[in-house]
Amino acid sequence: MLSINFFNILFTIVNVLVIYWILDKFLFKRVMKVISERKDDIKEKYDEAERREQDAEKEKKKYMQKQDAAEQEAAKIIREARLEADKIHDRRIKEASVEADHIRDKARIDAKDIKERNLAESREAISALAMMAAKRILENGGESDAAGKNS
Repeated sequence: MLSINFFNILFTIVNVLVIYWILDKFLFKRVMKVISERKDDIKEKYDEAERREQDAEKEKKKYMQKQDAAEQEAAKIIREARLEADKIHDRRIKEASVEADHIRDKARIDAKDIKERNLAESREAISALAMMAAKRILENGGESDAAGKNS
């Protein structure tokens, strides 16, 4: 049968305490030390990752600001280029308009000169025809006067 002996219980308790002390001395403290070191290492790595994330966020903000500034500068350059192109376009249209006016004026003057030349030539031709007609009339008229006197 089973009997409960006070010395057995005491011896068992002492054995458990000694085993606990040995385990605590050689195992638990070392394991806790390793766990603590790992915990510190993990915390350090986490802090490093968080710091790098913050640095990356700062760099991203800087990049975004630079990108916004570049986009604004590009928009400004495009606006200025459009204004310059509009000025050049307007200037060329004015130049073309002035040139077209000069061409029209020259064409009018040339047409007027041609008209006057044609009128002058026509007058000369008419004068020449009138002179020829007068000469023939005089030539024929003199003959008819001579024929009328002879009859």
